[in-house]
Formats: sequence, structure tokens, C-alpha cells
Amino acid sequence: MTSTTTLLAGGRPGDFLTARHVRVAGSQREIGRSLAAAAHAVHGAAAEPRPADPRIEGARRDWFARHHPLQLERMAGVADHFGADPDDTSVSFDWLGSYELPAGCSVAFFPGHGTKDGHGILARNFDFPTATLTGLLGLPPLDGERPLGADPWVIESRPDTGYASVTVGIMDVLGAMDGVNEAGLTVALLADNESPDPEPTGAPRVGLAEQQVVRYLLDRCATVEEAKRALLVAKHYYFFTPCHYVVADRTGASFVWEHSPRRNHELIIEADPRSSGRLVCTNHLLHRWPDPAHLPDDSGPIGTAALTYHRWRTISASIGDGAVLDRDDILDQLDSVAFRAPVEGARTLWQALYDVEDAAVELSFFTHDADGASRTSAPVTLRAT
Repeated sequence: MTSTTTLLAGGRPGDFLTARHVRVAGSQREIGRSLAAAAHAVHGAAAEPRPADPRIEGARRDWFARHHPLQLERMAGVADHFGADPDDTSVSFDWLGSYELPAGCSVAFFPGHGTKDGHGILARNFDFPTATLTGLLGLPPLDGERPLGADPWVIESRPDTGYASVTVGIMDVLGAMDGVNEAGLTVALLADNESPDPEPTGAPRVGLAEQQVVRYLLDRCATVEEAKRALLVAKHYYFFTPCHYVVADRTGASFVWEHSPRRNHELIIEADPRSSGRLVCTNHLLHRWPDPAHLPDDSGPIGTAALTYHRWRTISASIGDGAVLDRDDILDQLDSVAFRAPVEGARTLWQALYDVEDAAVELSFFTHDADGASRTSAPVTLRAT
């Protein structure tokens, strides 16, 4: 088993965030143990196992054993790190962090036939509030409290069983907001900010929570078709906010996975044939707006999900002519809808270009604002192969 943790971006006085890169290899249990140690060292008590309802936790373990055994093995490694019994159902071992909050993001997938190097690219802006938890809740600040998005984790995992992968996430080191595996499958999570009257659980339940969906697919699937089946088999809940997901693979296939507002229908949205296989997703439910001409005007601010329809229109318009694009073109499109100074309350914390052919990601992170502009780190490329 090997494990190293290094600083990837930020971390200097005045920087907003500290992006850490963990390389880990070995059995899934060893990987769980290493990730628990890394999270514990940074987040302290927030990463420790949380009390659980034994009946619910027992059912959760049964579900993982049947449908996601690699997660159950990682959970045993988490228990090992904390000196706990992996069979103890009075606590949960599948969360390594503090809180999850909704993310307002923009994602587009470009099949290889539409890019100059012939490589399919999933392009991602990860947008998030710059506030602390107490700030968002309207409470007095805590001493030394960091913004919720201040500690991204980039996990490069090379397990003995399951696919190798590179993932990026915040608030749960065992989960992920986006990532790619060695087979070239790539997945990105986006908040669904349209479903009315959300009912977050606020605690673990049986099945997969938001960030766990990303890890579940990357662990077990090589293609879009496998991912569709895996999602249909899975039981889903949301800890904090409903989400939808963009999934793509090396063949150029892609889809968006959504739930209906009352969670009674599971929907798979394919790319419009008129878009040459290109697929755009922001923070509204695509199945609710089959005709984009009817998208509402959203020029008013609504937090990190602001301008979801505008962002969708902007990206879609820029790729609608079917022109062959290079990576600079794609980054220009991400930049056109990014949250940067002088916008208040949110930033695009990272931009990612996932290359499905190379099973790699090019990442850059927001570090700080200076002279009225947002500064970002130099791009770094990581590979799952």
C-alpha cells in the first residue's frame, strides 16, 4: 500500500483555498484507511465517524454489500484508522468531511469528432459559495472557521480491485463532485435547483447520496451503457440537495441522469441529435425544458445557481454551429459563464477538462482575487491510467 499527500494549488497567505492531492494505491480497505488518515489530519473531529441509527446503518451496510462492495471495503479501512469495529452499526464510516452544500455548475461534453485532437472532452466549471457555514446560516462566525469550499481534495486512486480514477471534491473525501476512471468514463455532479420543496435527509440513508453516485459509477463502470444500468439498479437519496449528473465515455456517448421533482421518475436525457453529440447541462432539469426556446429569463441573482438558463443558452449557442473546437475554445466557453470577480458570494473554484481518450484531467483552481480580478493556479494534468 502506498499513499502520499501533496499541495496542488493555493495554501499561501491570502489564498482562498488549499487544494490537496492524494495519491493512494492498494486494497480498497487500505485506500479507505489512507483517506481517513488524510482527512482526519486536515479536518480533525469533523472527519470522525458520526453516530447512526443502528437499524438504518445495518440496512445501509446490507445495500452496500449487495450493490457497492468496494465502498464497504473502504468503510472498513476508515474504521481501522479510527480504531473502531467495522461491524459497529452505531456509527457511519462512509463520510470523511463536514458538510455538503449545493453546487451551481456548468458542464458540457464534446465528442471526439468535434474536437481538433479527436479526443472527447467533458468540460466543467465547479461553482460554489465563498461563505462559511455560519455565514450561510446567518450565525455569528466561529474562531478560525474556513469557507466551506476552502479545502478541495484531488484523489488519485489505484486500487487492486475496481478501476483506477482521478476525482475532485469537497466536504467528503470518500465522495467526489467529478472524476474520470482508467476506462475513460467521466462523471460530473450538478445541483438541481428546480425541484420544489426539497426534502434533504440531513443524515445518511440506505443507498447513494449525492457525491457517492460519482464514486459508485467510476468504481464499477467503463461505458455509458453500464452506467445507465448501474444507476437504474441503485437506490438514491440526497443528504442536502437533489442533483443531476452528466456521464460520458470514450465512444462519444453521453447522457444526463435526473429525477423528477417528486423523485418518482428516473430519467435519462440523451444529447440532441442536432447537436452533433454535444451535451450541455447547468442547474435546471433538462427533461422539464425539452424546447430550450421556452427557458425562462433568469437575469436576477439566485445564489450559486444564478443564471442557470443564461449559462445554458450561452454555452449552447457557442457550440451550436458544430464547429470543430480546440481546448482553448472550450476553456473560453467555460470562462464566459464562470463566477469571478466582481461577482459577490460565489466563485468558480475549479475548472476541469476531462479527456476521455487519455483518461486524464487538466485542472486549475481559483486561488484569490487581486486588483479586481480572480486569479487561478497554473493548469496541472493528472491521469487515471
